[in-house]
Amino acid sequence: MDDESYFTLDHSTLAGNNVFYSDNIDETPEDVKHNLVTKHEAKLLVWVAFRPNGISKPFFGDSGNAINSDIYQDECIQKRLLPFIKESYKQQPYVFWPDQATSHYSKKVVGFLDANSVKYLPKSINPTNLPEVRTIEDFWGELKRDVYENDWKAKTISQLQARINVCLKNFDMHRLWNLATDVRRRLRIFRDTGDVKGIHK
Repeated sequence: MDDESYFTLDHSTLAGNNVFYSDNIDETPEDVKHNLVTKHEAKLLVWVAFRPNGISKPFFGDSGNAINSDIYQDECIQKRLLPFIKESYKQQPYVFWPDQATSHYSKKVVGFLDANSVKYLPKSINPTNLPEVRTIEDFWGELKRDVYENDWKAKTISQLQARINVCLKNFDMHRLWNLATDVRRRLRIFRDTGDVKGIHK
């Protein structure tokens, strides 16, 4: 499974992180009430693939650029995913599950996957809009919690990238195993009930 996500310098632009509550507005510090936010805050695009016992080398991209099919094939698939698969699944069966981003299923990328004998989930049977089932979505949440722990903030993109690399390297393998192996349970719930309401119960 692979995916990409954005990281900001101070995590303040994410929903839920930019409000405060007070029972006495007059006693609330001015720097809390009037916290200026940069209109276009710097952010970092991060791509990874994961399996139950490992995380691929990450790809870091410019915040202004989405991952198009050329970048996805060259930087994500060829340089990172293929070595990751060869390292992990020399004899074991596997299925690579990309999300439904257009670049992930372009003719160029699909042709490259086929040419390199990568076993992947065909787009025709890849379920859409199921972040609750794709456990890598939960992985991003846990990684961001690690990166911004104790209200950590980066001053520069390079500092943020270094922090993410450290957190990826130190990511708890027990947490990773639980996330990656929970996919089957979530898929069974979706198959049996047709919805995702019971996944997190």
